[in-house]
Amino acid sequence: MADNNMTVAPTDLRASAGLAGTLSEELDSPIRNAVETSSTVSGRLAGWSIANGLGQLGTGWAAPLGTLKQRLADTATSLNANADAHTRNEQATADGWSAKKDAK
Repeated sequence: MADNNMTVAPTDLRASAGLAGTLSEELDSPIRNAVETSSTVSGRLAGWSIANGLGQLGTGWAAPLGTLKQRLADTATSLNANADAHTRNEQATADGWSAKKDAK
């Protein structure tokens, strides 16, 4: 028979949120640099056959990389919200049991 028990530790959710948030922040500079560099190099190589491809590389990757960065930031926010909800739920459950015990 399958074990259907699941434990959610808010501290683990917050740790994962911290990692996702850090990754999002750390991606900002490399993404910006990659897009700017490809654009700069493309401009410097005007007239060369590779120039257009480099320009398209930067503009083509800007949106997907920006989306990745935002999804990581959104994941961090969601994980923190989930951790907060679990903490509130655990406290409400503990308070409910405590009130029931005190009523006896």
